[in-house]
Amino acid sequence: MKAIVEIEFKDLPVEKIQKILVEILHALKVSEYIENSKFQIFTPDGVVTEKCILEASKVIA
Repeated sequence: MKAIVEIEFKDLPVEKIQKILVEILHALKVSEYIENSKFQIFTPDGVVTEKCILEASKVIA
């Protein structure tokens, strides 16, 4: 089963938002509620995913 969720975060650094989402999804996975997950964070500078490595609010890898 697939679910799509849209969240409006308050004004937080993109690194914090990414960390929050990774932690939530990790908790769901270790609880065996989900198999896989992915996300996109839409910023004024572009899209950040779970695979992006951030430094100073910029994608570096």
